[in-house]
Amino acid sequence: MTTRPKRSTRPVFAGVVFVLVIVAVGLAAGGRPNNLLIWVFSFLMGALLVSGIVSGFMMMPVRAVRIEPRRGRVGEPLLIRYEIANGSRMLPVFDVRVDEAAPADARGAALEPAGHGWLLHVGPRERFHAEAVFRPARRGLARLDAFEVSTTFPFGLMRKVLRFTQSGEVLIHPEVKPVRAELIAQVTAGGIGGQRLSRDPGGFDDFFGVREYRPGDSVRSIAWKRLAGTGRLATIERSRSVPPRVRVLLDLRTATADIRTAEGEDARALEERAIVLAASFVALCDRLGYEYALSLAGFELPPIALRKGHFHREKIMSALAAIDLDASRTKGNGLAASDERAVILAVHPDRADIGVAPSDAWHFTARQLEALLERGADLGQEAGE
Repeated sequence: MTTRPKRSTRPVFAGVVFVLVIVAVGLAAGGRPNNLLIWVFSFLMGALLVSGIVSGFMMMPVRAVRIEPRRGRVGEPLLIRYEIANGSRMLPVFDVRVDEAAPADARGAALEPAGHGWLLHVGPRERFHAEAVFRPARRGLARLDAFEVSTTFPFGLMRKVLRFTQSGEVLIHPEVKPVRAELIAQVTAGGIGGQRLSRDPGGFDDFFGVREYRPGDSVRSIAWKRLAGTGRLATIERSRSVPPRVRVLLDLRTATADIRTAEGEDARALEERAIVLAASFVALCDRLGYEYALSLAGFELPPIALRKGHFHREKIMSALAAIDLDASRTKGNGLAASDERAVILAVHPDRADIGVAPSDAWHFTARQLEALLERGADLGQEAGE
């Protein structure tokens, strides 16, 4: 399954205490020879040797591979699965634990462990999956390097460790906050991107026209008055409503060092909050059934077209997750002039720059994030703090 692992033995607290007891009993048996002390000393030494031999032989044929998920999200648990295989024909494996061993970078661990993977038993020639739980700490690409499979069976006196080197990556999407639904409804009501009637027929709304009857048309759609006057079947077509359309414009043209901050504020934190606000707008539009899109000012990223659906949302969230705030910025990519029939929500890290979007756009800043959340979410955050 994988390359041969690196083996090692690590002490555990119970094992250290056990060794100290052995030393104490050995000194007592050597200083004042006694059959009982010698037998106790021999028994303790035998238990230590048996623990090392049994766990060592048991772990020799074990192989493992990591199965990384495609993506995760800040604020939500992330499950990483490990496939553990026992290649032995006779010996089972007990009490198997799996931990990630990748070192953290300068900004700290991207994935904080919340629960290690564990298997009680893996029989001969069997394969099982263990799942470890992590908390994504920040958006972006989380890189995985090595993981460890270990056991303290049978007596818990030492830990036999197999270290497997397997590079992997998980894209962590930005956190999504519960933005007030009525906010988007007020913004889109009556605007150029609000709900309107489509030019194509279909649905059950206002009258659209009359056409010749086709086999399979519903009886409820037949124009009975036309039938009585002409003797020919006709079908009434109804117009269908089109959901509101929203384009989220994330303005990151200003470099982190040039952002105007108040005392005690972190410019990079404001940029991250702006990304969270943009992601929250996108998630809300998706939940309401709107068509939505994303434009990014400050980076060479083509605008994402107006669509809706799960895969469209994942595409936008992945684009937000991949933003590198350390990269150089550009002054273009704005929407100062746009003939797209959509409401534009411009999100800025510090202060709103109305020149980045049309005059009818709505502007929000990262400092407004808490004020835009649902009331229940505000109370939950205060209780958590």
